[in-house]
Amino acid sequence: MFIPLDTCTDEFSKEAAAFGYCATCGVTHSLPFGAAKFYARQLREQLEIKGDMLLPVPDGVENQREIQAQLDGLAGNPRYSMDYLWGIALGQMLGVMVCKKQDGTIGIVRAFSGQYDRLYEIPGWAPPVMNLVRYNEVYSVGNKVVNEYTERINAVAPSETLLLQQLKRERKVCSRSLMDELYDLYVLENFKGERKTLRDVFYSRHGMRTGTADCCAPKLINYAQQHQLTPLGIAEFFYGTENKSQTRQHGNFYEACEEKCQPILGFMLCGLP
Repeated sequence: MFIPLDTCTDEFSKEAAAFGYCATCGVTHSLPFGAAKFYARQLREQLEIKGDMLLPVPDGVENQREIQAQLDGLAGNPRYSMDYLWGIALGQMLGVMVCKKQDGTIGIVRAFSGQYDRLYEIPGWAPPVMNLVRYNEVYSVGNKVVNEYTERINAVAPSETLLLQQLKRERKVCSRSLMDELYDLYVLENFKGERKTLRDVFYSRHGMRTGTADCCAPKLINYAQQHQLTPLGIAEFFYGTENKSQTRQHGNFYEACEEKCQPILGFMLCGLP
């Protein structure tokens, strides 16, 4: 959801917030924080006041009534409560992108990383990069096969070592095949109009981690590309209880992560004016 701004803050930071090396052109591309920190702080305050992720749709938003009706239908559902981020979730990254429409209108788009209490989509927030309907179909079929292997493994007597090892190897192959099929549903685009699958884009000495392309920055940049928006700045902050590794604290801003974002953002930002 693109939220137009009546006026834009003078606050601006040139510090790189999202960046990565592009193997296609051999250049590291980046996007600064810009004015996004200002609007990220506003978002944090709105969430603290509202108490859930179902923020009202401001004036000027396209399809405002339709989106607001969806939000009204979800009102009171505890699944969207901010309490989730202070409980079992142990916090989550949220993000804001300042961007410009082709007619020059400046506005913001917001996103949450991964899933929010097992939900990939919440009205008013940027959707996931992949086709969610197809993703759920592929996952449902593949996960059923993996679970069947698990049931067979659990039914085998511990003394049948060879059979157990064989079944575990087959389950591992099946699980890996499922992950590859799911990764291929993530088709990334850059600002040159080039399109590649996630596995073709990923550039790192380390293996691809689960959740790659599900963070705020890829979601926001993908949204900009899909809606002909020009990103001007981006800011990601942590909301909720400090994570177990103590690398994320409530309210703090962080650049795009090294493990999952930087290996793909170089390609995604390539061609950005």
